[in-house]
Formats: sequence, C-alpha cells, structure tokens
Amino acid sequence: MDAYSASRAVTAVSDLIELLRLAQGAADRLEHEVHGPAYEHYERLSEELRRLRRAAEGLKASTERLVSREQSATAARGHPLRRAADRISHPGRSAAN
Repeated sequence: MDAYSASRAVTAVSDLIELLRLAQGAADRLEHEVHGPAYEHYERLSEELRRLRRAAEGLKASTERLVSREQSATAARGHPLRRAADRISHPGRSAAN
C-alpha cells in the first residue's frame, strides 16, 4: 500500500462514518415525528445505523493501524521504484540524473 492509496483508504472510511452519522441523525429525527408501525421501523433502522457506525469506527481504527504498519515497513525497506522504466539506464543520462 503506497502513501496515496493509504490516504484514500483512511479518507474513504472517514467518509463512510460521516455518511452513517448523517443517516443516523435523519432516522432519529424521523423516529420523533412518526407513530405506530412507522416509529418501530425507524427505531430499528436507527439502531442498525448505530451498529453500522460502530463497526465502521472499528474499521477506521484497523485501517489506520494497517496504514501505519505499511508506512513503517516501507520506510524500513526504502521506497520501491514506481515504474519499470526507472530501472533502465537511458543513453546519455548519468546515474545521478
């Protein structure tokens, strides 16, 4: 995992948590506005969204740990070459270029 994909992964899980937070807030508001079977439905939905949000927060923590381990491993072994062409010496260019 390179730094760019690691950043995208952490951003994506953060976006997911925010989306679930917004959905939970909307379900909570609906729960206060309706009665009877609709109330029960939104109550279950709200609880399910809370559960999903907790799961996403756990996923974020594990993603951040993975990213940290990957970054440490990359730093320890050095940065890999990005393109196969970087390994080929080009005529007229010195090794310092």
